[in-house]
Amino acid sequence: MTDPRHHRLRQTARLASVLALSVGGLLAAAVPAGASTSTITVAHNKTWGAILETGSGHTVYLFAKDSHDHSACTGACAKAWPPVLVAKGTKPKGVGNLGTIPRGAKAQVTYEGMPLYTFTGDKHSGQVTGNITDKYGKWWAVNPTHPQTPPTRASTSSGTSGSTTAANGY
Repeated sequence: MTDPRHHRLRQTARLASVLALSVGGLLAAAVPAGASTSTITVAHNKTWGAILETGSGHTVYLFAKDSHDHSACTGACAKAWPPVLVAKGTKPKGVGNLGTIPRGAKAQVTYEGMPLYTFTGDKHSGQVTGNITDKYGKWWAVNPTHPQTPPTRASTSSGTSGSTTAANGY
């Protein structure tokens, strides 16, 4: 016959393990360590036109200070602008011209050699709030046709001549 105290002790240990895993998962979700995704797709945004997004629908951005195959965004910058990451050796899927560069224990996804990021200011998928210049530099959502060109807002009618004009988003 088993001692009831031993049974209760095992139940308590199991409960403690479940709680530790749950709390650990919540803490990991609250700290943006990078947007892990192996899929990058094209989406159409009514304000900005064609843009790239992660498989979970978050807008993908470029940083003006980056150069081909090199990220200039580290430390506090990378907390505000989490790099799009994959496991080392993983080939990103989706649009063409995707690659990776080393980034710590993982790899950062690139588009045409330029490192990709998401933005913590985008609170839900489909949101594009990172076409900005902040204390780190200039950022913009990636247009797959012209990735090195910061986007302009979609054309709007002027109302007087019937022509269309585009306003810079910065």
